[in-house]
Order: sequence, then C-alpha cells, then structure tokens
Amino acid sequence: MATQLRSINKKKKDAAHRQTPTSVYLLLFALSLALSVYGNWKVSQKYAEVITATATATATSTPVIASSLKSNLSPMVQPATTTSTSKANDVNNNQDINNNSTTFRRYDNVVIVTKIHGPHQWGLLLQSMCLLHYAYNNKVLYDIVVFTADPIPVDDVESLKKMLAPANVNIVIDNIGFQEEIAALTPIKREKFLERCNVTDPVNLTWWSGCRSENDGFGTPNFRLAYNWQAEFRSVRIWNHPALADYKYMLWLDSDGFCTRVWEKDPIAYFIENDGVIMFDHFPQGASPFRVVPLIRKGFNATVCDVKYNYKKGYLERRLVGLNDTCGKRIPNIHGFFHITSLDFYRSQPVKHGLETLLGDCFLCRSPDDQLAVTIPAAIFAPEKSWEMRSKGFHLNVLHNSAMDGIEKTWPPHFVKYWNEGGKYNFSSADGACLINQGT
Repeated sequence: MATQLRSINKKKKDAAHRQTPTSVYLLLFALSLALSVYGNWKVSQKYAEVITATATATATSTPVIASSLKSNLSPMVQPATTTSTSKANDVNNNQDINNNSTTFRRYDNVVIVTKIHGPHQWGLLLQSMCLLHYAYNNKVLYDIVVFTADPIPVDDVESLKKMLAPANVNIVIDNIGFQEEIAALTPIKREKFLERCNVTDPVNLTWWSGCRSENDGFGTPNFRLAYNWQAEFRSVRIWNHPALADYKYMLWLDSDGFCTRVWEKDPIAYFIENDGVIMFDHFPQGASPFRVVPLIRKGFNATVCDVKYNYKKGYLERRLVGLNDTCGKRIPNIHGFFHITSLDFYRSQPVKHGLETLLGDCFLCRSPDDQLAVTIPAAIFAPEKSWEMRSKGFHLNVLHNSAMDGIEKTWPPHFVKYWNEGGKYNFSSADGACLINQGT
C-alpha cells in the first residue's frame, strides 16, 4: 500500500512539473540573474558603504569629520567597474576568488616594489627578489620597481633583470640629488632643516650626515639622513611617483624581507577580488608618539583611539576621535616591511593632504614613517578593508629581522644560518638558485 502511495505521489509531481508553463521558468531564470547582478553590485558598493559609515557615525558629535569625509572622499567611493583592468586577465569576472584559492592568475596593474639606498644594499635586494621570485612571482610575473637613492652599476642591473626574467624590472632613482633636493626646498623648510643639522650651509652635508630627526626637538640626535630619506619617501612621496602611475595595486617588500617557502595561495587575488585597502603581514609593530596626534587631527580632521585587530571579524577596529575629543593612548602601527596596498586609496586627495600635513615643513624627518603613513589613513577611512594576512588564511612565512612574518622569532637568528641549518629544505626550488649570503 505504501509503495502504491509513493508511486501515485510521484506521478502527481511529474504531472505538475509537465504542466508548469515555460514562462514561469523564464521568470525564475530572470529573477536568479537579477539577484546575481545585484550581488555583484553590492560587493562593488561595499567600500563606499565603509566610507559613508565612517562619516555618518560621527555626524552628531563631530560634524567637522562627517562633512570632511563626505565631501573629500567622494572621488574614492565610485562603484568599481568590472573590466580587465581590475580583474585577472584570464579569469571570468563573475568567478569568486576566495582565500582558499590555490590558483595563480596574473592581474593587471599590479607591481612589486622595494627600496634600497644604493650599491651597498644590492646584495640584500638580489637575495630578497630571488627568493620572492621562486616563492611567488615566477607564477604571475608582475613588474618589479626598485627605488634607489644612489645609482646602481649597469652590469648589476642587467644581472638582476636576467635573474628575474621574464618579469619586467625597473630601477628608479628616487631623488634629484642630495644637494639638489636641499636647493629645491621652500625657505622655511630649508631653514628648519639647517637648524636641525646645526649648520648654516649644507655644502658639507651628505646622505650619511647625522641630524636631529624632528622639528620639535624630541627627535633622535645624529639620526642618519639616508634613513630619514627612506622614511619620507615611503610615507609621502611614493604614492604619486611617476614610476607607479600605471599601477593600481602594490606589493611592498623590504629588501631585507626574505621568503622561506613557496606560497600556496595568492594574496593578490584575494586582495583585488575583495576590494582591499591594505593587507599586512603583522600588526601591531610599535606605536606612534603622542606628539603626532595634533598633526593627525589637523591633516585628517580626526584621529583614532583603541585601534586593534578583530580576529573574529577579520579587520581593523577603532574609535574615531573628533577635533574636541581626547584619547590619551598611542596609536599602534601596521608593520611596514610587507604589505599589499590600494594605490588609488593612498593617492586620493584626503589621504595625500593628511600625509603631507603630517610631514609639514620637515625635510628628512623620521616622522611620519612608513608605518604610521599606511596605518592612519586605513584606520580612519577604511578599517573594515584593512586585513592581516594570517587572519585571511595566508601564512606566507616571510622572514624579517629574525621574525617569521614579523611575529615569531626564529632560531638561529641570522638568516644565512637559518637557511643553512634547515631553512633551505623547506624551499628546495630556491636552494642553489638564489645566492644566500645576506640578512639578520
């Protein structure tokens, strides 16, 4: 009897299915398509919602912030276009790319960037870029831009290009000359610079001279100007440098950051497909001094308090602080040695204005450094688009200053010893291909 009932019910369902008009299926298909398009549109709007929320959340208590964010950020929050300039050149634009993807595809407008001061750091660069090539870039062949303060011998440049071929490598001088940079300063910047260096004429100064590092007298005495130059360049000048004008996404790796294994997943794919602002290997790394807070307020019409990483949600969190509010806490910074950034975000006028205000009339100053420069704009304008790599499933194992991903200390501490005493066995493709003789 039960078998007969099941048979009868099946026949009824089959009959109902046959009687369903074709138009109903067409309607359902159209509805499904519309929902899919709407879903993609919502993703493209997500960044805009983050910015809008930043403005409206403080509209009552801090109207200056709200007004500034809404008016100044409008060019930054236009819906993303689904063109090949922002997607992989061989991937369907509707295909989801998530943090579990092990497929590597080359995206447009991506560049790998690093910086050295000159030939004395060339060995670090060779080792770092060779290891990155075998860990990742041999799969995607992104362009590489190396900024340097001093010229590099032609033979060395050609050797690097040959080693990393067929990736395109561009060596870029990042200044017009030490004395020429001083001559180009505004009168007030020049006066303050000479005062910090305790000279009346810069003729005897060089990159290797030591000067007080800040305008306010609290800076480290005799801080080497070469080091301060990299801080100023990376915090303010890099974003709008002509050598990066054609790119939208930057993977930054310090020249003393060393890959220790092949990357199993692609962080660039995740970053682009999810419209990231910054994705970093380590947070926090130090904290900014209290004396920068007034400059942050002046430049961004706000500052932040209680900055932390929410590992459950997977992004930065902060409390936005208005012009008349107080915090009393130092601002923890993103570790600057390895990160992926949206160049369009850091080039935007509100960010550009804020960072230039932080630098003020100071030339070759330590503050703002690159870590504060990438942290503050992201924390103020787009914390939900600011991600730690490990929280998104990317354990890339990049060693910097004897700390894996800037976090866990390794043993032995010197990279050459680490490599020779076992590290190379985890990275067989680079063993023998890369000359390993550098690093702490």
